[in-house]
Amino acid sequence: MSRYTLFNEHTAPEQSQESLAKVRKNFGMIPNIYGYLAQSPVALNASLFINEQLMKHSSLTPAQVQVALLAISEQNNCEFCIAAHSWVGSKFQANSQTVQAIREGGEINDPQDKAMVQYLRALVSDRGHVAKEIEQQFYDAGFTLANMFDLLVCNMLKSLTNYASHQVGIEVNPEFSEFAR
Repeated sequence: MSRYTLFNEHTAPEQSQESLAKVRKNFGMIPNIYGYLAQSPVALNASLFINEQLMKHSSLTPAQVQVALLAISEQNNCEFCIAAHSWVGSKFQANSQTVQAIREGGEINDPQDKAMVQYLRALVSDRGHVAKEIEQQFYDAGFTLANMFDLLVCNMLKSLTNYASHQVGIEVNPEFSEFAR
């Protein structure tokens, strides 16, 4: 028997029920990550709040946020989040060539996407110590300090959800299955 429970808005701990109801309303379903995070209202609500801030108030576009979340998830080898952010990225019209290249480890054609993904890969793999030449390429591509800090927030969110997915072994929702690798 698994120690992990996949909750919905009716079965979750009381403090998580309203949040899951809002997730279902917004997505038309509950992504499995949120159903598992509901065990901890703090984890669930932190994840939802950070995601909302990124999508509504980031210096990055919603498409760039999804590319960033996908790139970090790929770097962390999180299959659930790779599928989820590929799906959400398609909804926000993220560059399809960029998304496919991240998913397959290929070359990114868009120069700005390429600089951002290269920056994020270094950030994750080198635990925040980005080489000066990669950092310079990021800024030369038109990014700002605000963008850099927003990418750190993306990484913070992905630390929670990627690691939770690894711990639990979260299965990909059927809605995301066409984006599973």
